[in-house]
Order: sequence, then C-alpha cells, then structure tokens
Amino acid sequence: MALYEETLTSRILQVVLLVPIISMLAGLYATYQAEEGFEIMLATTVGVAILLLDVMAIRIEIDERELRIRGLLGLMARKTVPIENMASFRVGEGWTSCYGTIHFNLPARGCVTIHQRKGWTVSFTTNNPEEVARVLATLGVPREP
Repeated sequence: MALYEETLTSRILQVVLLVPIISMLAGLYATYQAEEGFEIMLATTVGVAILLLDVMAIRIEIDERELRIRGLLGLMARKTVPIENMASFRVGEGWTSCYGTIHFNLPARGCVTIHQRKGWTVSFTTNNPEEVARVLATLGVPREP
C-alpha cells in the first residue's frame, strides 16, 4: 500500500509534445502514399510516440520499502530508490530550485532532492513537497536544512 501517490502533468507540455506526434503521423501517411520506406517510418513513429507519451507525466509513489518515480507509461522514464539507500532529502520551493544527477521536472509548487548512500542524487518536482517530506521523515529519512 502506497503512503503517498501523485501524478504530475502539464497541459502546455502535453500540447507541445503532441505536435511532433501529429507530424510523425502525417509523415507516416505520406510514406504510405508514396509506397516507400513505410516500415522504417512506422517503427520510428511508434518509437517516438512511446518516448513522448512516457515523458508527458510523472507518477510518484512512496511506500514502506521504496520511492518510485515513473513516466506516464513507465517504460523509459523510471527510477526506484529504496528507503534504506536514502541518506537524506531536501525540499525546495518552486519547481526550478532543485538539482540532481537524475531529475524529473514538470512545473509544480516545489521539488524534493534525494541524496543516496550509493548512487546518484535524484530530484523530482511535486505539488505537495511538505507531504512528501512528512512521509519520508516518517520512514526515518533525515531532512537537510
């Protein structure tokens, strides 16, 4: 059972990312009409569409064992951090105030940076940074000032 769940989206980003998908579909139709290169264009269109759909949203889940950050589909954009591997965390105000080697960023009210004992620093944006901080503190992860 998850202690915290949130799905973060941005309408502007979704509209911006739909433009290349629609363009790829138009190109796919043109290659079908030309009867040349359709298979290559089909594979490229499917690959690009999957990648873009995956980065349109961020899903954050925290349970007793781990923090999971996933894209919309969870195929490409994904990171799991075990609670026992978290050395500390820091909460930032505004969605541009956090940094991390691995960064999941969409417009939001705040952000959280996770410093790991082993591995790269992970940061992500959230609309409820203090709720995330409360859950992490409850799980025994120390908060940085």
